[in-house]
Amino acid sequence: MGGDRFYAEADYQEDYRGTPGDWPEFLRIYLREYAIQAVFLLGDCRYYHRTAKPVCDQLGVAFMVFEEGYLRPNTITLEQHGVNALSQLDLSPETIRKTEVGSVKAPVTMGGSMWSRTRRAAAYYWASCLSRRFPHYQHHRASNPIKEGFCWWRGWFRKLRVRSADRALEHLLTGKFSQRFVLVPLQVHDDSQMIYHSDYDSIEAFIAQVMASFADYAAEDQVLCFKHHPMDRGYTHYGAMILRLAEELGLHDRVFYCHDVPLPALYRHARSVLTVNSTVGLSALLHHLPTKTMGRAMYDIPGLTHQGDLASFWQSPEAVDAQLFRQLQSYLFQKTQVNGSFFKHWALSCQNALAFYEELMDVSRASGAPQAEPDRDNPDVVNAFPPLEAH
Repeated sequence: MGGDRFYAEADYQEDYRGTPGDWPEFLRIYLREYAIQAVFLLGDCRYYHRTAKPVCDQLGVAFMVFEEGYLRPNTITLEQHGVNALSQLDLSPETIRKTEVGSVKAPVTMGGSMWSRTRRAAAYYWASCLSRRFPHYQHHRASNPIKEGFCWWRGWFRKLRVRSADRALEHLLTGKFSQRFVLVPLQVHDDSQMIYHSDYDSIEAFIAQVMASFADYAAEDQVLCFKHHPMDRGYTHYGAMILRLAEELGLHDRVFYCHDVPLPALYRHARSVLTVNSTVGLSALLHHLPTKTMGRAMYDIPGLTHQGDLASFWQSPEAVDAQLFRQLQSYLFQKTQVNGSFFKHWALSCQNALAFYEELMDVSRASGAPQAEPDRDNPDVVNAFPPLEAH
């Protein structure tokens, strides 16, 4: 894609200009020709990435996946085989309880990156829009710079417009409704976590199920607070839908919707947290808040998250085993976290990621761990995901 080409700074680059369907075979030939030992990607659910995995598995090429840090800030995630719900870490309570609790503080502070993210995203979208070198490329999300720019500006406008309402709601939640509200952090509407690691067709479907269940099973003194994702502010708005459902379900005074109330302020007063599979769930567990996931999440572990159904969650949410969570933190920090950022301190981040990879390979060779069986052109590996055109 033009945006990738614009930012590419490798000594050697090769453009793939073929169709999506021909991509796996092109990659297979390329990896063999250059004897590639490892492939690094950001995320594992994008079409070109998820179809690359069986190719790498067949050829014995390490498939290394980056993601936003599980334990933010100051870290990014790097795992072999996959991240989030596709992580192949042993996350059983028995394994986690063997972990010695240690520091989870990264040595170098990365600092804020919002302006860097904004500038680079704008350049990426314009480069992609203007480039004609990749006629068959299909991006995992809309990438028109005018549309994206409009959504970003609309997001900033909404942020200013709801500021006073959010401030008033924060006062209400931390006062009158303290310890009585369930926090529901919403995710980005086209987040791969929602698309591939949950059974929901949309954020709206999730909201509808949560509100219907809350009306049927939650105690009358409990309230519900949906929090919009800050990165989705300019793209979606669920206020009208939530208001309509609240009226239909008789919840007009028990359901709230906010945008920019700071999560730390809410954690200290929330009764519990409900999410599809956001990493906000990890933050909730850090604050010992009973948490339930409605999708597939790598931290959905007995002893940490509520294992019962949604009805039982409203009535009697399972407590968090604080010691087990501290061990999970240490386990994830040791096994998956790299001190770095995708938008700042690039040299340090790359250096740390390379060192992490080399250490992982050394440990694997020293342990004599058997290699995963190749998939041998198993079409189910690729076709387990919706087709590219669907997203």
